[in-house]
Amino acid sequence: MVLPLNVVTLTAALLLVGVCYKLYTKLFAGKYPLPPGPKAQFLVGHYGIVPAEGPQFQYAKWSKELNTDILYFESFGTKWIVLNSLQASIDLLDKRGNNYSDRPRFIMNDLMGWAPTLTWLRWSPKMQQHRKLLQPPFSKSKVSQYCPLQRREAIKAAQSILRTNADPMAWNNAIRRFAVAVVINIGFGVEIKDDKSPYIKIADEAAMAISNAGAPASSIVDRFPATRFLPSFLPFMERKRYAERWRYAIENITNIPFAATIADLAANRRTNCFAADRLSIHASNAEKGIPNDFSLADIKGAAAAIYIAGNDTTQTTIALFVLYLMQHPAVRAKAVAEIDRVVGSERLPEFADIPNLPYLNLVLQECYRMNPLSPLGIPHASVKDDVYRGMRIPAGTIVYQNVWAITHDPAVYSRAFEFWPERYLSVEEGGKGEPFPVGNFGFGRRVCIGRNLAENSMFMMFAVVLATVEFGWPLGPDGGEEEYEIEWSFKGQAHPLPFKCRMAPRSAKAEALLMNADLST
Repeated sequence: MVLPLNVVTLTAALLLVGVCYKLYTKLFAGKYPLPPGPKAQFLVGHYGIVPAEGPQFQYAKWSKELNTDILYFESFGTKWIVLNSLQASIDLLDKRGNNYSDRPRFIMNDLMGWAPTLTWLRWSPKMQQHRKLLQPPFSKSKVSQYCPLQRREAIKAAQSILRTNADPMAWNNAIRRFAVAVVINIGFGVEIKDDKSPYIKIADEAAMAISNAGAPASSIVDRFPATRFLPSFLPFMERKRYAERWRYAIENITNIPFAATIADLAANRRTNCFAADRLSIHASNAEKGIPNDFSLADIKGAAAAIYIAGNDTTQTTIALFVLYLMQHPAVRAKAVAEIDRVVGSERLPEFADIPNLPYLNLVLQECYRMNPLSPLGIPHASVKDDVYRGMRIPAGTIVYQNVWAITHDPAVYSRAFEFWPERYLSVEEGGKGEPFPVGNFGFGRRVCIGRNLAENSMFMMFAVVLATVEFGWPLGPDGGEEEYEIEWSFKGQAHPLPFKCRMAPRSAKAEALLMNADLST
């Protein structure tokens, strides 16, 4: 059979394009070397050499041993680099954002049941729509609308801490409720009435599923996508088994609060929240025959992004605050003195006080620096081939930012493993003039939209606790403070496991002020 001329021409053109591309990539690859990396293994490349727990530490070690701040890895056709310095992260992710604002495909997240969510979406019109949807209500100028809610919930949390202070572990429940209460109210209009709310369990299970899932885009199904079709009972498919085991938790945190919002709207119980506002617009447009830019799945995913952006960061950073100040009583004393000087003893802290609490901000920054919650960030991906410092970065390369290495760089931070908030002060003020940490909330065009909201929550919780609660190491049998080793988890996210802390009212007056606080506003 003779093929039509147009088919022959098209086939020849496609072959020519393929040959030209092969020649180009061969010439390009020969001209510029890949970044250095540890020695690869036969057939599997670098698969299996990166530890599943605490990979940031190993990446930092390789970076030092190979004298490079950019490491290259490849396995089963998947390529990834790790940026171990602030300069490299800024140069690529900020200054070359056009090429590094994409995400890899998070197949593990697909298996776990995530709805379309800004955090995970690839660079596309859909992603830009989601950002346009979420950015306005969470800009620095707009998050003040949530301040009354955040202050009210911080006071409730401090009240709960003192009511349950006979149990040195109970304070963990109070800060967990606080973090969940703020974001789930803003996102879905759900009110958390007490520490026993079923939404606490839903949020806890989702947090557990996220924090132990490993670094994003690092599982076997992400690195070797074809494996997602293999049966999960195979020995090397542990990550797929994990996804199947925890899928319910991700579906619950996105579906159950969203269904509650829909039910409230159907019953004319108007709730002032992100999901309700967008659902109302969606219904109104449908009624008028106006096309909707966002589907119901988009709205659900966007509301879930609020939970992701605020819950884990807030809860973990408050726990770090308690831990580091428990370990460093002199720092706690300085923070308390600042609160007493600015707020006094006749009222509780307000958001208007925050600009007048500079030392509290130094403490927050040092919590960020000491222990980044996402030590490797959320990975970016390169759109096209690039050359940086004479090194080739192929298109489609996954890009991790080793935020832990950046915030512990001895060239930037003296006494890098010591909790020392004064480091950020000028030399004249007794510090080193060191820069605030960068990278905890991402880089470039993928910076977390929830930063302003999360920081407001943390500032208010810090201030209320310092004003009303005395805390320190638990007391031992002899009545003295008894220090002990804190346990940590480094499975994907880095955080201390729940730990004991002695909590007590600072004074009878402070306790009365807290317990009698007006929560109606």
